[in-house]
Amino acid sequence: MSTPLPPRIAEIIDARVFTFAQGAQRHFKTNDLVVLLDFREAKPALEAVDRKRLIEAEELPLDVRLQLSQPASALEEVLGSAEQSFWFVVIFEDGDFEYGAVNAAMLDAG
Repeated sequence: MSTPLPPRIAEIIDARVFTFAQGAQRHFKTNDLVVLLDFREAKPALEAVDRKRLIEAEELPLDVRLQLSQPASALEEVLGSAEQSFWFVVIFEDGDFEYGAVNAAMLDAG
Protein backbone atom coordinates (compact mmCIF):
# COMPACT_ATOMS: atom_id res chain seq x y z
CA MET A 1 0.00 0.00 0.00
CA SER A 2 1.33 3.47 -0.83
CA THR A 3 0.61 6.87 0.58
CA PRO A 4 -0.78 9.45 -1.83
CA LEU A 5 1.72 12.07 -2.89
CA PRO A 6 0.83 15.73 -3.20
CA PRO A 7 -0.35 16.26 -6.81
CA ARG A 8 2.49 18.63 -7.69
CA ILE A 9 5.02 15.94 -6.71
CA ALA A 10 3.11 13.13 -8.41
CA GLU A 11 3.42 15.06 -11.69
CA ILE A 12 7.22 15.24 -11.35
CA ILE A 13 8.24 11.89 -9.94
CA ASP A 14 9.38 9.38 -12.51
CA ALA A 15 11.98 6.68 -13.12
CA ARG A 16 14.73 9.32 -13.32
CA VAL A 17 14.04 10.39 -9.71
CA PHE A 18 14.12 6.79 -8.48
CA THR A 19 17.29 6.00 -10.44
CA PHE A 20 18.95 9.09 -8.95
CA ALA A 21 17.83 8.14 -5.42
CA GLN A 22 19.09 4.57 -5.80
CA GLY A 23 22.45 5.81 -7.06
CA ALA A 24 22.73 8.26 -4.16
CA GLN A 25 21.83 5.54 -1.67
CA ARG A 26 24.58 3.32 -3.06
CA HIS A 27 27.08 6.18 -3.17
CA PHE A 28 26.45 7.37 0.40
CA LYS A 29 25.79 3.81 1.66
CA THR A 30 22.55 4.86 3.35
CA ASN A 31 18.90 5.17 2.47
CA ASP A 32 18.44 7.95 5.04
CA LEU A 33 18.46 10.62 2.35
CA VAL A 34 16.20 13.33 1.04
CA VAL A 35 16.06 13.88 -2.70
CA LEU A 36 15.67 17.58 -3.34
CA LEU A 37 14.64 19.37 -6.52
CA ASP A 38 14.75 23.18 -6.41
CA PHE A 39 13.09 24.89 -9.37
CA ARG A 40 14.36 28.28 -8.14
CA GLU A 41 17.84 27.32 -9.37
CA ALA A 42 18.95 28.42 -12.84
CA LYS A 43 19.42 24.77 -13.81
CA PRO A 44 17.19 22.67 -11.53
CA ALA A 45 18.84 19.34 -10.78
CA LEU A 46 18.20 16.50 -8.37
CA GLU A 47 20.30 16.63 -5.22
CA ALA A 48 20.71 14.08 -2.42
CA VAL A 49 20.84 15.59 1.06
CA ASP A 50 21.46 13.91 4.39
CA ARG A 51 18.06 13.89 6.12
CA LYS A 52 19.53 14.73 9.52
CA ARG A 53 21.32 17.77 8.09
CA LEU A 54 18.18 18.96 6.34
CA ILE A 55 15.97 18.82 9.44
CA GLU A 56 18.42 21.14 11.18
CA ALA A 57 17.90 23.78 8.48
CA GLU A 58 16.02 26.63 10.08
CA GLU A 59 14.64 27.68 6.69
CA LEU A 60 12.21 24.77 6.88
CA PRO A 61 9.05 25.26 8.93
CA LEU A 62 8.93 23.33 12.20
CA ASP A 63 6.06 21.08 11.05
CA VAL A 64 8.13 19.96 8.02
CA ARG A 65 11.20 19.34 10.17
CA LEU A 66 9.07 17.24 12.50
CA GLN A 67 7.64 15.24 9.60
CA LEU A 68 11.13 14.59 8.24
CA SER A 69 12.44 13.72 11.70
CA GLN A 70 12.26 10.03 10.89
CA PRO A 71 13.70 8.31 7.83
CA ALA A 72 11.26 7.40 5.07
CA SER A 73 12.23 3.78 5.66
CA ALA A 74 10.59 4.03 9.11
CA LEU A 75 7.24 4.39 7.29
CA GLU A 76 7.35 0.76 6.16
CA GLU A 77 3.70 0.17 7.14
CA VAL A 78 2.57 2.99 4.88
CA LEU A 79 5.03 2.48 2.02
CA GLY A 80 5.01 -1.31 2.03
CA SER A 81 8.80 -1.67 2.03
CA ALA A 82 11.66 -0.04 3.87
CA GLU A 83 14.12 -0.54 1.05
CA GLN A 84 14.49 2.09 -1.64
CA SER A 85 12.42 4.57 0.35
CA PHE A 86 13.32 8.24 0.55
CA TRP A 87 11.83 11.64 1.20
CA PHE A 88 11.28 13.78 -1.91
CA VAL A 89 11.18 17.55 -1.44
CA VAL A 90 10.38 19.86 -4.35
CA ILE A 91 10.77 23.64 -4.09
CA PHE A 92 8.83 25.42 -6.81
CA GLU A 93 9.69 28.70 -8.55
CA ASP A 94 7.19 30.58 -6.38
CA GLY A 95 9.01 29.41 -3.22
CA ASP A 96 6.21 27.03 -2.26
CA PHE A 97 7.24 23.45 -1.64
CA GLU A 98 5.79 19.97 -1.35
CA TYR A 99 7.23 16.81 0.10
CA GLY A 100 6.39 13.18 0.57
CA ALA A 101 7.84 9.81 1.41
CA VAL A 102 8.21 7.64 -1.67
CA ASN A 103 9.25 4.10 -2.43
CA ALA A 104 10.38 2.42 -5.62
CA ALA A 105 7.25 0.24 -5.50
CA MET A 106 5.25 3.38 -6.33
CA LEU A 107 6.89 3.48 -9.73
CA ASP A 108 5.49 0.06 -10.55
CA ALA A 109 2.07 1.20 -9.32
CA GLY A 110 2.13 4.10 -11.77
